[in-house]
Amino acid sequence: MKFPSFQSYGSAAIALAALASLSTPVSAATENPIVHLPATAIFATENNGRFAVITDTGRFIIQGTLYDVWSQREINTVEEARWAATHIPLDKANVGFQDLQPISVGQGEKVVYLFSDIQCGFCKELISEARRGLPEGYRLDVIMLPLLGAESARRTSDIHCATDKAQAWQVAVSGDMRTPLDVIDCDLTVLDNRMATAQFIGARNVPFLVRDDGLIQQGPPSEGLRAWINNR
Repeated sequence: MKFPSFQSYGSAAIALAALASLSTPVSAATENPIVHLPATAIFATENNGRFAVITDTGRFIIQGTLYDVWSQREINTVEEARWAATHIPLDKANVGFQDLQPISVGQGEKVVYLFSDIQCGFCKELISEARRGLPEGYRLDVIMLPLLGAESARRTSDIHCATDKAQAWQVAVSGDMRTPLDVIDCDLTVLDNRMATAQFIGARNVPFLVRDDGLIQQGPPSEGLRAWINNR
């Protein structure tokens, strides 16, 4: 059994992915010159009553139109920027979570996504709560990532390639690191795609939740999973 080459996707790759989401061919996008400016973050603020975007160093101020590619709209206020920073517009952004072959807990049509690692204690607690019961009409789709070392990578690969899918589901949702799984050689591309998607949406740590209305939550909700889902 070989393990996936979990590549590190840099900021340039993510920028190109954003260009691609505008229906620009990647080959065309890469022909344009790209300059990495010395900044690690940008901030939205108001300056003398005017909306402004600045870099964390204060060196660069971005003038002109700030456009949210995913929401397909201009951002003109701090409140609009705050929404964009805390939501993924699932109805417009072609994120493709279902292509990542998540493991489902529950049967509802409304989906809450959880990016998880099998060794993540908080993730296990969230999955356990989901198994005890979710709000009516909901399910939790768990996207397993191998973030916590070689054992996580090995177990995630085994779950993906297991011959007994029911047993693999039980192992995944319980965080079982010991029960042997019968596995076959299988295509691990989807595991690389999970890592790329996680980097793209900013899920650099687990647990990372995406609610059905697009709200994101880094870390476990303090009020619990059910209350977080219902709190609109």
